[in-house]
Amino acid sequence: MLSEEAEKFLTEFRIEMMAHGKDDEAIDDMEAELEDHLIQAEKDGKSVKDITGGSVKEYIKNISGEMPAANNIKKYITLFIVYLAGILTVPTLISGTFEWTLSNLLYYAAIIVLGPFALYAGFKKILVNYANFKTEKLDIKGYAVSFIFSFLFMGVLVGSLFLVRRYPLVTFFEPASNVNITIGFILLAVLVIGSLLMKQWFYAVLAFLLAAPEIIAKIFADGGPESENYIIISSVALFAAVIIIFSILIISSKRDAQKK
Repeated sequence: MLSEEAEKFLTEFRIEMMAHGKDDEAIDDMEAELEDHLIQAEKDGKSVKDITGGSVKEYIKNISGEMPAANNIKKYITLFIVYLAGILTVPTLISGTFEWTLSNLLYYAAIIVLGPFALYAGFKKILVNYANFKTEKLDIKGYAVSFIFSFLFMGVLVGSLFLVRRYPLVTFFEPASNVNITIGFILLAVLVIGSLLMKQWFYAVLAFLLAAPEIIAKIFADGGPESENYIIISSVALFAAVIIIFSILIISSKRDAQKK
């Protein structure tokens, strides 16, 4: 029976190995080997620190010679950043409301660069402290902390967007609405086709569903993006899109669980 300290170390070890782009099979093998070492060490009266040094990152550095070759994770991170930038800008481009200002561009750059690191650090902390090592499921406190963290994260995004719109700093240029819309549709096509070519159908569907509310509002609403009719139609469509996205995720997770 592992101590709570050992279980947390193994959970963090798995997360760090996944972040390094290791294959699931390699992670399972190395995690099982480390678990055996920790079980034996605790039987011998030794601590986790005696075996690992206490730091997951330092431990991984020490065993780097034994680690199998990593996947090309840098390529996937770069593609993810490009994709993230796309799905953030496509809806506002299609609506014709995208603002080409310094503060707006800095806002999106901050989300692309800092967002993934903030999410990774936050959810890593939650998993290490509130997830069961064997079942990899969160306890009640974990779900509560996840909700609070997600709420605060979204609050920062929304609050920052309000500040960005209030203080544009420098306006580079103001293209006509139809120019923004054309750019939006071209970028959407690139995202969808690129995802399909890489056999990432979920990301293709995600990009389309997030842009769909603006497309639907453009077709059926009377008035521009600021009109009440447009806002209602796009909001309802966005709500429906979110439900579809979550439904796909739930169905996919259940299928993966059945396969395992």
